[in-house]
Amino acid sequence: MPKKKQKKRSRPGRQPLVQRELVPQPRMSDPAGAAFPGDDLLQWESEPPPEFSHGGAAVDLKFATGTIPAVRLGFGELFAQERRGPIREGWGYAVELPAVLELLERIDDGRVTARNVHTLLLKSADLLYDELRCWESEDPDELRNACRESGGCVLCEKRRSWFDGLLDASDKRWQRLHQPEKYPFAAGRQGIHETFCSVVRREMPSHYARPTGEAYVEALNAFSHTVDPHSDGEDFEGSDAYPRFTVMTTEEAREWIAERTGPKGGRNYKRCQQCAPAV
Repeated sequence: MPKKKQKKRSRPGRQPLVQRELVPQPRMSDPAGAAFPGDDLLQWESEPPPEFSHGGAAVDLKFATGTIPAVRLGFGELFAQERRGPIREGWGYAVELPAVLELLERIDDGRVTARNVHTLLLKSADLLYDELRCWESEDPDELRNACRESGGCVLCEKRRSWFDGLLDASDKRWQRLHQPEKYPFAAGRQGIHETFCSVVRREMPSHYARPTGEAYVEALNAFSHTVDPHSDGEDFEGSDAYPRFTVMTTEEAREWIAERTGPKGGRNYKRCQQCAPAV
């Protein structure tokens, strides 16, 4: 962001200097349709353009001298390599041409300054960063490093409830693991076992405690930036710090087997050959 210029004080006996106009924060606008005028002289061979525009997001550019309403800003289509830079500084954004032309006209007739426009467009880009999901286009490693330095990011916030749900499930698994009489069976990616099975014990952490404080922030960062919450893989696949087996009662184990038994009797699971669980 450009540094603000200090205001000059007027001297006695002189006319006061004209103060630089303030640039308010841009405001998100409800999508405003711009009617497309029909032209009877043109014959369209394909379907005509839509009557109203719904592209991008609408932002009111508010200056001290007036507002340009519902300016359309888009993201994700134009990533000019010749002007590559941080997304929050405008890379990847596009602004509708008529609004750009109006901004130039206002600069030319002195109603706004180029610095005002520059500042307000950057504010608009920052305002729409979350709205247009711009973080999805950031380099994953750079986004994660920036998240670590700042102690959080928009991706972590969006996935916080999902990660907390994983921790809730881990707490439950850990508690059940230590009650084998009540929960005698455990299921993992290799099939179903008895809770006492050495395979389960070997793949379960020897100690587990729900992360808190700085450990929680680090864990949230790690999983938000490396694990796809929509994948079909295990919740904590690749990590030996969390209990991953689903520990079940006998009735739950029977239901687990029934859900994985096909209509022709074929089983979509395996029984551990080592402990040979009898459910």
